[in-house]
Amino acid sequence: MVNNGLALCKLHHAAFDRHFVGIRADYRVEVRADIRGESDGPMLRHGLQGLHGQRIQLPRAAEWKPDPERLARRYERFREAG
Repeated sequence: MVNNGLALCKLHHAAFDRHFVGIRADYRVEVRADIRGESDGPMLRHGLQGLHGQRIQLPRAAEWKPDPERLARRYERFREAG
Protein backbone atom coordinates (compact mmCIF):
# COMPACT_ATOMS: atom_id res chain seq x y z
CA MET A 1 0.00 0.00 0.00
CA VAL A 2 1.27 3.47 -0.93
CA ASN A 3 -0.89 6.06 0.79
CA ASN A 4 1.48 8.99 0.56
CA GLY A 5 2.13 8.86 -3.18
CA LEU A 6 0.91 10.99 -6.04
CA ALA A 7 1.46 10.08 -9.68
CA LEU A 8 2.70 13.35 -11.19
CA CYS A 9 4.51 14.18 -14.39
CA LYS A 10 7.77 16.10 -14.20
CA LEU A 11 6.08 19.51 -14.64
CA HIS A 12 3.44 18.95 -11.97
CA HIS A 13 5.91 17.29 -9.61
CA ALA A 14 8.15 20.37 -9.80
CA ALA A 15 5.16 22.70 -9.30
CA PHE A 16 4.04 20.67 -6.28
CA ASP A 17 7.55 20.64 -4.78
CA ARG A 18 7.89 24.41 -5.27
CA HIS A 19 4.46 25.03 -3.72
CA PHE A 20 3.04 26.50 -6.94
CA VAL A 21 0.18 24.03 -6.54
CA GLY A 22 -1.30 22.31 -3.52
CA ILE A 23 -3.75 19.47 -3.12
CA ARG A 24 -6.35 19.79 -0.41
CA ALA A 25 -7.60 16.89 1.73
CA ASP A 26 -10.76 16.81 -0.43
CA TYR A 27 -8.49 16.04 -3.42
CA ARG A 28 -8.97 19.45 -5.06
CA VAL A 29 -6.04 21.24 -6.65
CA GLU A 30 -5.29 24.81 -5.67
CA VAL A 31 -2.92 26.95 -7.72
CA ARG A 32 -1.21 29.78 -5.86
CA ALA A 33 -2.87 33.16 -6.52
CA ASP A 34 0.28 34.77 -7.91
CA ILE A 35 0.68 31.91 -10.40
CA ARG A 36 -2.97 32.23 -11.44
CA GLY A 37 -2.35 35.94 -12.07
CA GLU A 38 0.63 35.37 -14.39
CA SER A 39 0.29 35.66 -18.14
CA ASP A 40 2.84 33.51 -19.93
CA GLY A 41 1.12 31.62 -22.70
CA PRO A 42 -0.80 28.40 -23.17
CA MET A 43 1.56 26.10 -21.26
CA LEU A 44 1.04 28.01 -18.04
CA ARG A 45 -2.66 28.55 -18.72
CA HIS A 46 -3.44 24.91 -19.52
CA GLY A 47 -0.63 23.16 -17.65
CA LEU A 48 -1.06 24.83 -14.27
CA GLN A 49 -3.67 27.56 -14.06
CA GLY A 50 -6.36 25.34 -15.57
CA LEU A 51 -5.94 22.85 -12.75
CA HIS A 52 -7.20 25.28 -10.12
CA GLY A 53 -10.30 23.85 -8.47
CA GLN A 54 -10.10 20.55 -10.32
CA ARG A 55 -10.33 17.29 -8.44
CA ILE A 56 -7.44 14.86 -8.93
CA GLN A 57 -8.17 11.52 -10.51
CA LEU A 58 -8.19 8.88 -7.80
CA PRO A 59 -7.57 5.15 -8.00
CA ARG A 60 -10.66 3.00 -7.62
CA ALA A 61 -9.26 0.99 -4.73
CA ALA A 62 -9.51 2.87 -1.44
CA GLU A 63 -6.16 1.53 -0.21
CA TRP A 64 -4.37 3.25 -3.12
CA LYS A 65 -5.89 6.71 -2.55
CA PRO A 66 -3.63 9.41 -1.10
CA ASP A 67 -4.08 9.81 2.64
CA PRO A 68 -6.22 12.94 3.29
CA GLU A 69 -4.39 13.67 6.56
CA ARG A 70 -1.01 13.72 4.84
CA LEU A 71 -2.45 15.88 2.07
CA ALA A 72 -3.80 18.28 4.70
CA ARG A 73 -0.38 18.62 6.33
CA ARG A 74 1.29 19.21 2.96
CA TYR A 75 -1.46 21.66 1.98
CA GLU A 76 -0.72 23.72 5.10
CA ARG A 77 2.92 24.00 3.97
CA PHE A 78 1.64 25.13 0.56
CA ARG A 79 -0.53 27.81 2.23
CA GLU A 80 2.39 29.01 4.37
CA ALA A 81 4.65 29.28 1.31
CA GLY A 82 2.15 31.39 -0.66
